[in-house]
Amino acid sequence: MSVTSTLAAGDIFQGVVSLWDGFRVPGSIGLTMAGIVGAIVGYNKGFGHAAGKLIGGIALAACALGAVGLVNSVEQTIDKHGGGVMSGQYGGQ
Repeated sequence: MSVTSTLAAGDIFQGVVSLWDGFRVPGSIGLTMAGIVGAIVGYNKGFGHAAGKLIGGIALAACALGAVGLVNSVEQTIDKHGGGVMSGQYGGQ
C-alpha cells in the first residue's frame, strides 16, 4: 500500500509540473496584459497609479516564470532523494 501511494503521489506531482510548464508562457503573457489594461484604465488617477499597475503586472509575470523553475527544482530533488520515484524507477537506482 505504501509503494502504491508513493507512486500515485509521484504521478500527481508529475502532473502538477506539466501543468506549470504549460502555464508558464501563456500565464506570463496574460499577467502582463492584465497589468497593461490596469494601467490604461487607471491612468485617469495619475501616472504613478498607472505605472504601479504596469509594474505590478510585470512582477506577477516574473513570479509565474520563477514558480516554474521552483517546481522543476522540487521535482528533481524528490526524484534524487526518493530513489527515482518521479521517473518511474522506484527503488532501483
